[in-house]
Amino acid sequence: MSPDSPGSAASDGRALNLVRRAGREESTPLVQSLVHGLQILDLFSEARPVIGIGEMARALGVHRSTTSRLAATLAAYGYLERTGEPGHYCLAERLFRLGQLATPEADLRVVAAKELGELVERVGETAHAGVLYGREVTSILVIDGWRPLRLHGQVGKRSPAHCSSLGKALLAWLSPSRLAEIYAGGRLDTCTPYSIRTLAALRAELAATKARGYALDDQELEIGLRCVGAPILDTSGESVASVSVSGPLSRMQGDLLHELIEEIPEVATRISDRLAAARHALAPATR
Repeated sequence: MSPDSPGSAASDGRALNLVRRAGREESTPLVQSLVHGLQILDLFSEARPVIGIGEMARALGVHRSTTSRLAATLAAYGYLERTGEPGHYCLAERLFRLGQLATPEADLRVVAAKELGELVERVGETAHAGVLYGREVTSILVIDGWRPLRLHGQVGKRSPAHCSSLGKALLAWLSPSRLAEIYAGGRLDTCTPYSIRTLAALRAELAATKARGYALDDQELEIGLRCVGAPILDTSGESVASVSVSGPLSRMQGDLLHELIEEIPEVATRISDRLAAARHALAPATR
């Protein structure tokens, strides 16, 4: 992590200085406990999706018991979520919902909605876009299909990344060091008898996924459900999000499956290109 990256000591210090300066300019005393709560939220980043109480306390420079109460309060109000490891937290769904209100128009959801909407109109199955949070993939966009007995998705829903095409598309295009960090020490949860159970099997599946250019969930998340996914890449070639189409096994085969295997990577590439172009247009001009 660079000194200026989100969640670093330098960025935490700058954020607090900005808050203090804003308070002086408005001649309004700041609520220190709220400042500390906001600092806790700022500690999280893509590189640090899960943080323990001890690490929070050291970053804030406050007592561990005080930090524990702050984190518990944020969790009680839906801004943090406890993980399986005692004293450790990740960001929770309420922040995602607030983020949706603040996201600029060049945002992934806006760009993806048109591309996925056109695909859903043609094939009739449900499409998703998702992002990675630790070992889980969270749906940030759902476009329901029009066929009977279709999958009904839910924005904000989390699933084990290794069990879904959305998640495997994200994982396969991560750097080896990032992947190792995410799956350091810990077993893989299973959702069905078809779920991947070992890290060795997951690595093999991700290598195959990257080689063919798309991810497949063949009843690994839910019995009777098959999904095809592909990554949305940044300019460095690393995944930042993914898209997928899901449907019942009875329809997701034959001609439709082959069509989606070709279409989904093309859709993901168009979204990646449009996002890159939009961000380039919004970037400040350099001299």
